[in-house]
This record gives sequence, C-alpha cells and structure tokens, in this order.
Amino acid sequence: MTSTELTFAVGFAYMESEQTENFCWVLEKLKELFVKKDMCPQVILTNRDLALMKAIEIVFPRSINLLCRFHINKNVGAKCKQHVVNDLQKTIDTLWMEVVWASDEVEYGQRLHQLEQACVDYSGFINYVKDTWLTPHRHRFVGAWINRVLHLGNTTTNRVESAHWKLKQMLGNSIDDMVKCWEAMNNNLRLQLGNIRASFQKIFYEVEHAHVSPFYGYLRGSVSRAALRRIAEELLRVDYVGTNRKICGCTLRTSYGLPCACELGRYTLGGIPIPIDVVHVHWRKLTMEVKLEVGEDDGSEVDMTSAMDELWRRFRSLDIIGKRALKSRVCELAYPTMTPLCTPPEKLKTKGGVKKKGKKPAEYDVYRDPSYHESYIEDVVNVESDGNCGFRVIASLHGYGEDGWPMVHRELGLVIIDKDRSTLYDKLFSNRLSKVRESLMIESFGSQPPEKWLSLPDMGYLIANRYNVVLVCLGNPCMTFFPMTSSHSPNVSIYCIGFVNHNHWVQVNMKEGFPLPPVTLDWKKFHSHIATTWMLGFAGRMQH
Repeated sequence: MTSTELTFAVGFAYMESEQTENFCWVLEKLKELFVKKDMCPQVILTNRDLALMKAIEIVFPRSINLLCRFHINKNVGAKCKQHVVNDLQKTIDTLWMEVVWASDEVEYGQRLHQLEQACVDYSGFINYVKDTWLTPHRHRFVGAWINRVLHLGNTTTNRVESAHWKLKQMLGNSIDDMVKCWEAMNNNLRLQLGNIRASFQKIFYEVEHAHVSPFYGYLRGSVSRAALRRIAEELLRVDYVGTNRKICGCTLRTSYGLPCACELGRYTLGGIPIPIDVVHVHWRKLTMEVKLEVGEDDGSEVDMTSAMDELWRRFRSLDIIGKRALKSRVCELAYPTMTPLCTPPEKLKTKGGVKKKGKKPAEYDVYRDPSYHESYIEDVVNVESDGNCGFRVIASLHGYGEDGWPMVHRELGLVIIDKDRSTLYDKLFSNRLSKVRESLMIESFGSQPPEKWLSLPDMGYLIANRYNVVLVCLGNPCMTFFPMTSSHSPNVSIYCIGFVNHNHWVQVNMKEGFPLPPVTLDWKKFHSHIATTWMLGFAGRMQH
C-alpha cells in the first residue's frame, strides 16, 4: 500500500499447488526483491491458510502474520446461522463484533464473557469460535492485540482480493500462453504505477479545506492527503480526550504511525504546528523510486565494481589490436543503436500522396506537416485545450497523468533555478532568461494566457534536462532535444509531441525506430562534452 492508500503489486506467482514448500519458494523469491538483505515485511496479512502461515513463519520469522477480519467474521456468521435460532442471531453477531473490536485485554475478557453467557445453549457455536479462532489466533485479529501492531489500517485482505479481480479481468481467461499473461500483468503494473504517480502529484497542487490551517503547515506537501485526513479525524477526539493517554488509547500512533489525540492535544495547547518527524516515514514517501543512502550499495548481485576493475586491468594488458577489439565489444553494449547490427531507417517515397485507411479529425491532424514522419505515426492522443495542453502532454508521457501538469510546471521551474546548471541557462537563454522563468510562474490552475503556454525551443531544453529523456517535436519546424549535461543511455525514453492547428499540443505515439528530426543549433553550441554521446548513440536515426 502506498502513502496515498493505493494498492501496488510487487510480483505475480504461478504455483502447481498451495503447499508449504511452494509457498516457501514464492516467499524466498519475494525476499530477493528487497533492497536490503536484512529487511523484511513488518506485517503480513493473509487468510487462515495454515500452509501459507507456516511458510511465512519459516521465511519471515520476524514478521507479524495477521488474519483477515472480513473472512473470519464471514465464517463465524455462517456458523452462527447453523447453530443459533433466528431471533438471537443478530444479538450474537453484535456480541461477536464487540469481542473482535475490544480495545484492550480487560475489555476482551468482559466481551467474551458476555458472548459465552448468550451462547450457553449453543455449545457447538461457542466451541467453534473459541477452538478455531480465539484460542489459537486472537492475537492475529482481535483489536486488543493488533492495535499494537503497525498495520497502517490493513485488517482485511479486501485490497488483495480487489487487485486480484482486476488482474483476472485483464487476463480474460486461464488458457492464454505465457506471453499474453506477461503482457496483461505488465499492463496491470503500468496502470497501477500511473494511478499512483498521479495520486502523488495531487499532494503538491491540491489542498483540502480542512488542512489549510497553520496547524498542518509542516505537513502540507510533505505527507499524503490520506494521512492528513486521518489526523484531522483524530483531532476531533481532542475535545474529550485532552492529553490523557489512558483515555486516548493511542491507537492511531501504534497502528498507523500518526499522532494520536493526546499528542495532538499537547500541540494544540502549546500552539505548535504538528512536527513532520512525528509522522511515520511511510506517509512521507511521495515517490515510487528508492534512493540508496550514502555509503550503501544495492547488493553484490548487481554490483559492477569488481567487474569494471577487472575489465580495466585486462584492457591495459592488451596490445593495440586487442584493445581495439575489446573497445568494440564494450561499445556494442554501451551504445546498441550504434552497432552495425542496427538496420538503417527505411527510405520513404518523397513524391505522391500517402494512402491512409482512415483520416484523422482535423483538430488532431499532425500529418500535413511534416509529411516525412507520417508513415511512422501510430496514434495521436488529444488532451484538454486550456492553455496547459503542452504541459498536460508531458505529464501524461511521464506517468503523472494529464491532470499532473502543475507538477511539470513546478519541476521545470526548479530546473531553471538549479545552481549546478545556472551557467548553462545563462548562456542558452541569455537576455530571455527572466522571460522563461516568468512563463513557468502560474497564478491559478485554470486556463492560461498565451505567454504561459509551452513554447519551443526554450521548454524543450528544460524538459530533456529535467527528465533525462529525448524530446521530439513534430511541427514546423521539427526538432529533437537531447539532455545537455548527461551521457547517452540505451534505455532512454523518447517523448514525442505534435503541434497542431498553430495553437495546440498533442501526444504522438510513434513506431519503434522512427527517424529523429535534427537537433537545434543552440544544443550543438552549448551542450556539455559528455552529452555528445547522444548524437553518437542515435547516429543511425538522425535526419540532416
């Protein structure tokens, strides 16, 4: 679960049968995905599957295995209908729920005693409840115990059931081959990631009315809105809890990692805004990327230090012929688009009209100019026309979602004031620097005047540098923008946008290997030495 309370999958597994050995194999594979070797899930939520529970105990002995309340209550309700007369079923269901929700062990004992008294004539039911659930597993689902566990609000497997249903919808059936299943899973993950990134961006440009107070000043834009909502709800309890920890119970602190009512009461009395460090790091994680701490590495399995050292030693020991051969092999790995194995782009007919099966609507027409790229265009995706269309296209391409355009504005504004690149932009924009900065400053999230629209080539340089992508513009003229301060990457993303009707930007999806328009003269003039590798890496695809 993300800080915005969205679900994401870390893997999918096919198993022949649900046995302990098979579950252990799956969990061991999951364990290999963790960045740190000593890291393990703090809480794992499952149904009462004894084979899976045993596997968790073996592979993740330090993890706390909670059980799904929803399925437990469903099973208990079904058993109640079998043993208890209709008139008492509702009463006993209510008493059972009070046992499950008991806040401490004293209350648990009292609620259980009441349930036993009500079921004195139904020994089959009460024995089932105690022998199957309470005696062996009460610490896995009863509030008196799990309220001490940092489960972040996850007490049922409904989240997993929902994600599983969505995946099955994308799979369609159970008889497809592995390639189609892989594609469906990949699409599922892409959809999840897009939704998650969009939810993160809302944190930066949407503030709910309840969170405008200076009391939340340190938290706005730094913790998720889901966390802020829970804190706002807890703040309502301060009136009768005050600063008394016993009355408070501190469930929000122990189960969610958020300040509880008695903590909020102390901040309120002191007139102090809620400090950021009292919020658990989970709610402060507003990106899916993982940053390694200084001095850490990401494991010996992917560490290339020793291999690179050995490669250098071998290179220095070779004669000139051997060095040339080794360099050629390394270049094939580093710059795959430069190798002789890459086929040149197909030559296009420059005369005569190109026949098309269907014609795009006039408002989406990117075919008339330039015609050279027409046969390489697969699809054109339109966005809202409100003066933010160019930024909407970039936000969509980057995975923020179309409505994440204010985040693109914000990030490009930070790029242009980056101290490490100030000299570059002073030279690149010269006396236009202040104008470019002002164009990125918006006063509202509504329609924008022409001076705030995405304009090229200025924004092209900023986009390529900020996101380390290749930006291709199809319009009049056509241009390619490479990053100006980084080296070529073989897995780089290519963002293609089109300028239509002289006033609107659209997203253009191109075929693999399409030819790239020329770069601008200013890119050639001001790019760093290391950025030259971009031209070398795409040499076979550049138009001149």
